[in-house]
Amino acid sequence: MGTVAALKLSASGVDIKIGAKTEKVDLKGDVVLRVVAGDLDPLKAVRLRILDLNLAGKLPKGDVQITLGSLDVDVAGALSLNLGIPPTLTHTLALNLKVAINQPDVSPTPITLSTKDAAKLVGTLKKFPPAGDLHQLQKPLELVDAAKPTVVAAVIAKLSLKVG
Repeated sequence: MGTVAALKLSASGVDIKIGAKTEKVDLKGDVVLRVVAGDLDPLKAVRLRILDLNLAGKLPKGDVQITLGSLDVDVAGALSLNLGIPPTLTHTLALNLKVAINQPDVSPTPITLSTKDAAKLVGTLKKFPPAGDLHQLQKPLELVDAAKPTVVAAVIAKLSLKVG
């Protein structure tokens, strides 16, 4: 089955562009990962299966809730060994996310969006599980409405996520 790790998550001052307006939010939450054998070199890398993810934060007039969008087995994560002095680990998280944005002054019901492409966060670690290591979003995260999947409704351009 593999080792399970429950890790705290946090990110401060994240800009979310919703339509033409940019809102700033501090996010806090957790992620649950299972380490599983992968098809990569087992001496240098393992796969990570994301079992659960929750992030939440307050907007000036509302809130944001980010959860795991799906348990797609093709989208997960990896932990790989970088040989060097000292050796390090590259921790990659690839996530399909669901983002609920609640702004009562804009919409009476929360707007639920999903990632257009999987979010890819990468961090360099000294050990696993991470102990507050930063993971960087590799490219802007575009969010779409399921009813209009070709129209980008919101964007998270940068995200530095503290894991552990």
